[in-house]
Amino acid sequence: MNTLQNREVKHLPRRQGEDMENQNSKLGRLELVILGGELERSEERAEVAESRARQLEEELRTMDQALKSLMASEEEYSTKIDKYEEEIRLLEEKLKEAETRAEFAERSVAKLEKTIDDLEETLASAKEENVEIHQTLDETLLELSNL
Repeated sequence: MNTLQNREVKHLPRRQGEDMENQNSKLGRLELVILGGELERSEERAEVAESRARQLEEELRTMDQALKSLMASEEEYSTKIDKYEEEIRLLEEKLKEAETRAEFAERSVAKLEKTIDDLEETLASAKEENVEIHQTLDETLLELSNL
């Protein structure tokens, strides 16, 4: 081997090392570009997810407020229902009392009508008797005057 070849052989490992270093450097840059792209996509997905999370939190707050409002309304209506049920109970009691009074009044009216009928019959009888007595008296007076 000649000197030139010796030098080339000597420099060969160094060149191979430099070539490998260049390839490693290219691979490293390629990996950095790929990882950079993946990082960018991951950050975008994270931003979208965070935005959606904020929207959902806002929706949750809105629904929570609506639920509290509905619960307050339900409590208010429950109180009103209780009040109306008590009012209905009182009105039903008054109705029963009024029906009882009406039945008593109807019985009283029937008794009074019977009493009136009886009194009218007695009055009619007394008038007839009075007429008979007047006739008898007139006849007696006539007889007395004829004597």
